[in-house]
Amino acid sequence: MAGFGVDSPVVLPDHVRYRGDQLWLLWPALRYRVVAPLVHEDRLNVFQSAVLGLARSGYREAGEMAALLGLQGDLVEMVRSDLRALSYLDRYGAVTGTGLQALQDGFPDPTRTITTYVYQDATTGSLWPASTLQPRLAQADWRARHQVSLQLRTAGAPLRVTAFPVPPEGWTDTDPPSHEEVVEAVSRGERAKQERGRARRWDRAAPERVVSRVALMTSGVPVWIPVPLVSDRHEPASTETVSWDAFSPFTGRSSTYLRRLVATRLQQVPALREQVERFIGRRSEAVVLEYDRLDIALRRRIGEVLEDRFAGLVRAHRDLFELLTLLERDMDRARLTGDGCSEIGDVVRNAWRLHEVVLRDIVARHPPPADAPELTPHGNRFAGPLGRCCRRLGMPFGEHLQVLGFKADEFRKAVRRPEKVSNTPALLAAVLVSGAHGGPDHPVRRLAEVRPHLFTELRRLSSDRNTGGAHAAVVPLNLDTGEAAWALAQHTTAAYLGVDLPDLSRPPRKDNQTHGEEQVPVDAVPQPRGPVAAPR
Repeated sequence: MAGFGVDSPVVLPDHVRYRGDQLWLLWPALRYRVVAPLVHEDRLNVFQSAVLGLARSGYREAGEMAALLGLQGDLVEMVRSDLRALSYLDRYGAVTGTGLQALQDGFPDPTRTITTYVYQDATTGSLWPASTLQPRLAQADWRARHQVSLQLRTAGAPLRVTAFPVPPEGWTDTDPPSHEEVVEAVSRGERAKQERGRARRWDRAAPERVVSRVALMTSGVPVWIPVPLVSDRHEPASTETVSWDAFSPFTGRSSTYLRRLVATRLQQVPALREQVERFIGRRSEAVVLEYDRLDIALRRRIGEVLEDRFAGLVRAHRDLFELLTLLERDMDRARLTGDGCSEIGDVVRNAWRLHEVVLRDIVARHPPPADAPELTPHGNRFAGPLGRCCRRLGMPFGEHLQVLGFKADEFRKAVRRPEKVSNTPALLAAVLVSGAHGGPDHPVRRLAEVRPHLFTELRRLSSDRNTGGAHAAVVPLNLDTGEAAWALAQHTTAAYLGVDLPDLSRPPRKDNQTHGEEQVPVDAVPQPRGPVAAPR
């Protein structure tokens, strides 16, 4: 915990009113003071683009433009006035050099620069979609290493809560955020505060003429940020899966980004996992280590099945073995119950967790060469290079569409430090490039031979594990979805371990004496019938 401790300041949240049961966490982050342009919109609106385009074509009169566009002349003149204020049009109505750049990439130049603070997750290096002009500090009383009393203030009355500080285990150093990340974080943070809601994530990075105006005024200062987890249902007698929300202290609203951070750390920090389990009163969908709770006889039976299927090599990989055991247990139960049972959701979620473990390790063990052209694409355009990677693996060129949806920084982080990446498309892109540059024994190349639509299946699996939304009630899945997720996990494991891909046409017979459930004839067990079902 170098750098994080009782002396690290605790940032006072702006919003502390939440409904339902709450578990407060202290999240480790690095605070930077930055100077950044304030981007209100990350693209020109359609009127600005149309008027700029006509001006570039030689039109100078508002009346002509209005007639061509079918708009009122006053509206066109107002748009032209805005474009002059941005220096995109000169006083004669001709397009300037800056206007040509904006028309080319569609990104408007900000007119204001602010000095503010941004916050970087200490373990993943990603920036929170938040900023604070004048951060305030909360009073913290460290009662123990894992228990801190915080003095927070609501509107008119003090509020004291007990928080659990999440240790940044494995953290030694984090690279400073890129200028592109700073611009987006400041923009999304300021917009979220003004609009009282979420600001959407950008689908592209800001151009160089914008990010060149960013300056980091300080290095990363370790701070703690209070993050409340909220559960609206808390029924210890129930066996259903409980969901929870992670709320942003800067906006007072649920945050998918923070929930992803917490869910990732749950798998890495046992103390945090115990806190969440105790809070919700039962197993969370983010908790994977149930292995120690299984009946010993059941654990032994499933272990024998897995050793037979994977030639005994699987026990050398503890995390993988435990996930396979849980996956086998849930798949057996799902086959007994059929469509719509909650066990199918457990199968899909555990299958995706298994893939996250395996795919990250594949990239770590088989990194692409430093001079791989995919790592430095022209103009951050990844579609063509990734499509060619698919062809080298014998997959359809269009498979590259399944791994798009990331930024250059996320992709480079996934290649350099795959264990810390949380963006699914970036991880899959790193896996694709790793396989394309690997030899004939590379796990991805072996998988692609039998599953040419591998990345389509992986994206669908990633979506199905969140069916119904991360914070909504579980939506029933059909058995075919569970079977397909289970089968994909078996093939991925075999390719990863370097053994022959198993024949999954006839699942092993259930041992009813150790499992304690009714025996079902093998011929009556539904078999996979095609690829993973599309997300509902």
